[in-house]
Amino acid sequence: MTQGVMQADCLSVSAACAVYDQWLADPRIAFRQEPVGVEPLFRKALQPFVRMASPKALGDCYLLALSQGLDASLVTFDQGLAKAARRIHHSVVLLE
Repeated sequence: MTQGVMQADCLSVSAACAVYDQWLADPRIAFRQEPVGVEPLFRKALQPFVRMASPKALGDCYLLALSQGLDASLVTFDQGLAKAARRIHHSVVLLE
């Protein structure tokens, strides 16, 4: 997140790495490999944006495709990403 969004809660890189290290040490947290078949899901998610220059769309579409490929719910603070997930009837949790 950027400081514009997080304000005083924005972490330095070293502080963010410390949080990440805590996650890695937590036995409830597991990392999974990217599933086979994410690429076609990613390309399909990108279709509405093919004529745009939009780095945000690239990241959002990848997260959406990855959550689809893992058959996992997408959890986000981003209303636009949540709307895109709902549009394709994918499970999404919007945090506020």
